[in-house]
Amino acid sequence: MEFTRISSYVGTQSTGDVQVMANQVLDLDRLRGRHVLVVEDIVDTGKSMSRFIPMVQDCGTKSCEICTLLTKRLASSVDKSSIIPKYAGFSVPDEFVVGFGLDYNEMYRDLEDIWIVSKMGIDFGGMDGIKEEINS
Repeated sequence: MEFTRISSYVGTQSTGDVQVMANQVLDLDRLRGRHVLVVEDIVDTGKSMSRFIPMVQDCGTKSCEICTLLTKRLASSVDKSSIIPKYAGFSVPDEFVVGFGLDYNEMYRDLEDIWIVSKMGIDFGGMDGIKEEINS
């Protein structure tokens, strides 16, 4: 079993720049010749997975599928190149959601349910807002 953390979000917006966290480098050589199941918390636009899955496939996996807890119901039509998870738990509205492991700037991850984050929660600023408040 291999673990890594990838991110493309700053605040509530995807940057489109997928980053594999430096302290959690995935050993792609260990995946060669294996069936791979990528477990994801949420797939919304699919940009992160559309950049990550080819990295995994390029190392010679037998297969590569995605399992996600949540998919986001987007208003725009699905692009033919979009990533569609093979296994999905629930779909959520096209809103920024937090809780049950999902965070906003490292906050709200420990909520026991999944919530749409309010403007007040966003305005609070997450950890950056706390740091600014402490330093003031």
